[in-house]
Amino acid sequence: MKRFQGFTLVELLVVIAIIGMLVGLLLPAVQQARESARRMQCVNHLKQLGLACQTYANANKDCFPPVVTQAGHYPSFFAELLPYIEQASLYDQIDYEQTVSDFASKNKETFKVVFNTVISTYVCPSWPHDSVYESDTYDFMKGAITTYQGVHGVIRENGETNEQGEQYTIAQVISSGYGNLPRNGMFEYDKKVGIRSIKDGLSNTFLIGEFVHKDDSGEWATLPGNVRNWLAGCNGDKGLYCCKVITREYGRFNQKILRMNGCPFNNLPFGSHHTGGGNFVRPDGSTSFFSDRTSYTVYANLCTRDGGESRLEDDEE
Repeated sequence: MKRFQGFTLVELLVVIAIIGMLVGLLLPAVQQARESARRMQCVNHLKQLGLACQTYANANKDCFPPVVTQAGHYPSFFAELLPYIEQASLYDQIDYEQTVSDFASKNKETFKVVFNTVISTYVCPSWPHDSVYESDTYDFMKGAITTYQGVHGVIRENGETNEQGEQYTIAQVISSGYGNLPRNGMFEYDKKVGIRSIKDGLSNTFLIGEFVHKDDSGEWATLPGNVRNWLAGCNGDKGLYCCKVITREYGRFNQKILRMNGCPFNNLPFGSHHTGGGNFVRPDGSTSFFSDRTSYTVYANLCTRDGGESRLEDDEE
């Protein structure tokens, strides 16, 4: 009778080793493909936000929304954009004449639904954590989050010059204990920015970008870190939950800093979980992937709407 010989132990180990090597080679490629898909979906989210801002402007005398619906503890511009991203039913449940905390205490059940509703357009698919931290009452570190922030402009230092050696105009600022707010970005705390005031051009100005900052230790290392819910506009001293300000000290994209070491909340850096940079949308609705190696000069120029800067092309340090 003919006998069939099976694999020897050595042969089996060789086969297992080969399979392991193939998996090791294929897995990074699969992960890269998935991240590429997530990055493209993030671009689509920002494009929707850009188009929503445009549609809002068309309905509001060519003006983009302010940071908050009213100065104080009121809903953010993300709440104002709901009707323009097919979320009109959610928009209609929000009382814009009340502060967010009053809304929470006087309309408890409605608030709970709104506060904990995840808006997929407001969250980057590469965000690796929960998209909602549920709460029955208002807590600025709870609720459904957004991983995007509006650009509130740039704080220029006295004596700071452009590439031609000319001093930048120092923008007026709104005083805040969480980092002063310049009046040169696409969003302002207490007024709407008109299209005509974007003197640098719609395609040369950043409107909204990615923000995922979390300290590595301390109070703000607990999730969601420094990321906030999409409903609230700010706290009592203009600490903005939906916008960020660029400064030379803290302004590099994806810059690793600890807020606990003194960085003002409004100045925390934009950043993402994508490799090598993140996405921004401009007022004209165009989007681009922004390299975190781009020079601060170019970055800051893109974050002002009326700086008159001529150096806006991408370069890397």
